Amino acid sequence: MKKSIIIYGFGRMGLTHYAILNQLIEADFTLVDLNKKVNFFAKKNVKGKLLNDVNKLQKRFDIAVVCTPPMFHVSTVESCLERGDKTIFVEKPFGGVDDDYSRIEKESDKVKIGYVMRFVPIIKWVKQNLPLDRVVKFEGSYFSNTIEKKPKGWRNGKYSGVSNEMGAHILDLAVSILKIEDFKIKDKEVKSVISDIDDIVSFNLEANNISCYFHFDWVNKNYRKPVLNLKIILDDGTYYKVDQQKIEVYDKNDKIIKKITTVDLAVSAPFYLRGVEFTHQMEDLINEQKTLASVEEALVTRKIIKKILD
Repeated sequence: MKKSIIIYGFGRMGLTHYAILNQLIEADFTLVDLNKKVNFFAKKNVKGKLLNDVNKLQKRFDIAVVCTPPMFHVSTVESCLERGDKTIFVEKPFGGVDDDYSRIEKESDKVKIGYVMRFVPIIKWVKQNLPLDRVVKFEGSYFSNTIEKKPKGWRNGKYSGVSNEMGAHILDLAVSILKIEDFKIKDKEVKSVISDIDDIVSFNLEANNISCYFHFDWVNKNYRKPVLNLKIILDDGTYYKVDQQKIEVYDKNDKIIKKITTVDLAVSAPFYLRGVEFTHQMEDLINEQKTLASVEEALVTRKIIKKILD
């Protein structure tokens, strides 16, 4: 039986999710975007109903995919809940730091948040194999040269910044891997270098008796491509160095004792677009939803970002 799917926002992420879902399942698509150029492109290249006004939409959908800018996340999800949509997927970072999520929390079982890094094979291996009860330190960093001149519009405002757009991925991994619910932040430092918002952020966080350190920087000219790194230290001095391509395990004397790469994990996907993690994310959405971030988890990440930026 065909699924009914509505996608809000048909930019890069909306198009990515449409292309993957269109290969994974039989579905009738409704695409919503206010941009005339986007609608012109969609009309020529995708199958589905195109709308720029959803006020008359009353029939509930099996899946709603929300890929709008973050300032529209909460109102769009609330509309989907009122309509009775069965499953709602929201692209990270899930709204902004000052939004009211109380309506969504009441029906949080219907809503999942799209932190795609959870589906990177290396990250999945870490979560499945890390001895969590022995972790004493966790470090997460992100470096890129993403911002070279001051952004325009909402990307230079409170819904953007390195913490929301890039750091949120690292924070979500910490929330997911370490099972963070309560936390304390100290020694935070926030710098605006090119934009009017946070371009470089560093801080310490304590959670579950684990000492964490985070550093995000998207104005670093030393990086041609974005670089994500995790370092996880155990109680005996053993530590894991993790990026998107490999895991290296060292003993307390800095001798490498294990190395695992994406090639070793040999993960495949039925449809490949921008990496297997994007397909695996959509597979999880249409099936058991075991890996997608819950509203509760996403709000922990949101609260951490709020504490950073306050």
